Amino acid sequence: MRRRSFLGKIGGTFPYICLHPGKLAASQKLRVAAIGVGGKGGSDLQQLARHGDLVAACDISSKKINYALRDYPFAAKFSDYRKMISHMGDKIDVLGISSPDHTHAHAAQLAMNLGIHLFVQAPLAHTVWEVQQLVRGARKANICTQVGMQGWASDRFRQGVEYLQAGELGEIKEVHVWTNRPIWPQSPLITERPDETHSVPEGLNWDCFIGPAESRPYHKIYQPYNWRGWRAFGSGALGDVGLHLLNLPVMGCGLSDVQKVNCLLQGPVNEETYQAWGIVKYEFTSPESEALIPLFWYEGRIGNLSKTATGKDNLPPAHLFLGRDRSANGCIIRGSRGSLYSPSLFGNKWEVHLGEKWLSPEELARPTSKLARNGRGDAGMKEELVRAIRSGKPGLALANFEAVSRVNELSMLGNISLVTGGTFDWNSDQCSSNRKDVNRLVSKPYRQGWEVRSV
Repeated sequence: MRRRSFLGKIGGTFPYICLHPGKLAASQKLRVAAIGVGGKGGSDLQQLARHGDLVAACDISSKKINYALRDYPFAAKFSDYRKMISHMGDKIDVLGISSPDHTHAHAAQLAMNLGIHLFVQAPLAHTVWEVQQLVRGARKANICTQVGMQGWASDRFRQGVEYLQAGELGEIKEVHVWTNRPIWPQSPLITERPDETHSVPEGLNWDCFIGPAESRPYHKIYQPYNWRGWRAFGSGALGDVGLHLLNLPVMGCGLSDVQKVNCLLQGPVNEETYQAWGIVKYEFTSPESEALIPLFWYEGRIGNLSKTATGKDNLPPAHLFLGRDRSANGCIIRGSRGSLYSPSLFGNKWEVHLGEKWLSPEELARPTSKLARNGRGDAGMKEELVRAIRSGKPGLALANFEAVSRVNELSMLGNISLVTGGTFDWNSDQCSSNRKDVNRLVSKPYRQGWEVRSV
């Protein structure tokens, strides 16, 4: 049965069935489609389309899709990605998803069930449970995947990972990661849905923006961009930049097995929007000893009650910076021999303190290169995905779903901790904790017709 006929018969309520793709011949053009074509989605579309023919695109805004497809007159336009996948599924080889966070898992699952390869912007999914379903689904479908981890694309980031994996800092003692986010309105400025409603702008498919979330009237407070601060649609600071900031220490230090999560500082909490500040402590099993490795996450500015950046800095203690200025975003990794400091959002800038001085990467002994260099940054991430697709080797895309899943899981667990407070134990294999209030937030309900299925 053709893929299009198959999906047309079963609609959105299907069991997990996938049609396995084969690798593509070098001469065969990739058929590319995209969901979400404004902002970062626009550049993702262009970078993917360089490797084949753009056959379809979807965005809830007719204005944005008309602009994004100005150079692609033959691409089909949609405002509902379900219809695009239903009508065009048998004509799509690779799909880029750059829509709001709450739609990632549903759109990705529809596509992977048809054997469509995937590029998904970070975060991969909206809940811990969704992350695990996508990892299992991609494995079963034997598709190639890549997550939009811009820092991971950097050769300097990959060099940093290799330096850490070589054990040059000695035994890892502690990690500190921080951000000045949120930079959009959320708690405590906004704690409830607005009472008033606005007319839906012409050319905007509001129902498809809502997607899997609970239905609500249109208001300009949600869209565009500011959806990041709303629990129904975004993932707060941890989902927006947490994956990028946590990635260097997690990947470099082998921090894949989190045992405990503890909320050390909790900003004002409400049901609708994310917290404006907080501190979370994660404890990981050490790959080298029986000791647990603590990782501290700091977000926002403490006491920020205005639209401007007021409040107290929420940063690691000054002495950890060893004379360096404290950056707005970054990480510090302390080992028994020295410290690594990355003052960047993506881990693509870093230096090491050994003995009594700071050393640049050029001044350090370089371990053997293990990670491929793409030399093309963000565009190179799409090139890696295309190479993986053409060769039939999913592992060539380094930021594949499985590789990114644990850092995505950490981000979602941090958000849960900042809601529930206190400490909880975590078992990733069972996707559960020792607390019922935590377990209730591991997944979420779905609007009918937009469900993510268990794999």
